[in-house]
Amino acid sequence: MILSEDIRNALSALLKAHFPYTVYFTNNADAKKGYFHVEIAPKKHTVDRVIYERSLDIELELVLPPDARGRIDRAKLYDAVDTLDAALLPVFTIGDRHITVQETSSRIVDEVLHYSFTLDFADAMPSEEFELMEELAINGQREHTEEE
Repeated sequence: MILSEDIRNALSALLKAHFPYTVYFTNNADAKKGYFHVEIAPKKHTVDRVIYERSLDIELELVLPPDARGRIDRAKLYDAVDTLDAALLPVFTIGDRHITVQETSSRIVDEVLHYSFTLDFADAMPSEEFELMEELAINGQREHTEEE
């Protein structure tokens, strides 16, 4: 099972490895520096008692501070799209799991880059560990081994 914390840590590590910006998963009070704001919208679909399908809609918002004239350099936002595509496609790694990213999308609204993608994968519910039976006897008889 992939924990939500592991997903956030993997996203944060990926962004910090490719960008000099701070990563927030909650609201940011200081907008004087460039930063990423990450929103994750999870969905789960139960397949059986153990397996369920997960879909995580992830949106990354890159907010850059304005220059001395109060403008945002859109070229930096377009470059960020290329960097994100190179970092995420075709596979996003979370711990020892590798999830294929099928599609990404991006748009710039009010000088903020909105980059989104979806992680679709199957996961397993944590289960209790049971002690295994050492030998099985049926009708009071046991199976003979080659040694006997």
